[in-house]
Amino acid sequence: MDSLLPYLGDLYKVLPEHLAGIILVLCSVLCGLMLGAERQAKQKAAGARTLTLICVGSCLFTLASILIAGDEADRTRITAQVVTGVGFLGAGAIIRHRGTVVGLTTGATIWTVSAIGVLVGGGYAAAGIVLTVLVVVMLVAVQWMEHRFFERCRFAHCRIVYLPDHGKTRIRVLRVLDEYRIPDEHWETSRAGDRETIELTYCHFHRTHRALLFEIAEIAGVIEMHRERAPRQAG
Repeated sequence: MDSLLPYLGDLYKVLPEHLAGIILVLCSVLCGLMLGAERQAKQKAAGARTLTLICVGSCLFTLASILIAGDEADRTRITAQVVTGVGFLGAGAIIRHRGTVVGLTTGATIWTVSAIGVLVGGGYAAAGIVLTVLVVVMLVAVQWMEHRFFERCRFAHCRIVYLPDHGKTRIRVLRVLDEYRIPDEHWETSRAGDRETIELTYCHFHRTHRALLFEIAEIAGVIEMHRERAPRQAG
């Protein structure tokens, strides 16, 4: 166990520079993939490829400054430049969409994965991996707690009546349901004469969830929408 302790710190002190650089780049790829997989599983703008490239890029910038300048390298200088540059990427992920601001968590994740890349590039591969695991656990656990205890969905029922238009209207409605990730078991269709009806169960508590009604109402062919609260609660 004592023989492994030096490898948990600065790898530059225990390994040749070329070997340490290879290991650190591979660790940065692993860290970026772990965080990116969590973001991509939630269908966020910055997925596995983006976060992996950010982590590897931050690691490479740090490696370059150390290898080029040698023992006289000022690691804080390159860190400051990376923080500034990645700030623009994080800001680009934050947008105003459907009446609310989205992408704040993704922007913060971009910033965090860049910091992990700098840490790994500085020689601390073990610390980078541990911090990556902690960030992934935090993202998953905090969201679960928010949905489970603080922001539980409250469901309502809506009846949507529309003219089929040879199936085109249904496709437009289903596209909106897919964009808002409404499960198949939360809606069903029926037809009576020249009209079709979708019975929809949706969350009326969160503004970003109920915004789908506004988009459906703007679809050409939709002629009636009847909202009715349901006593169903999210589990």
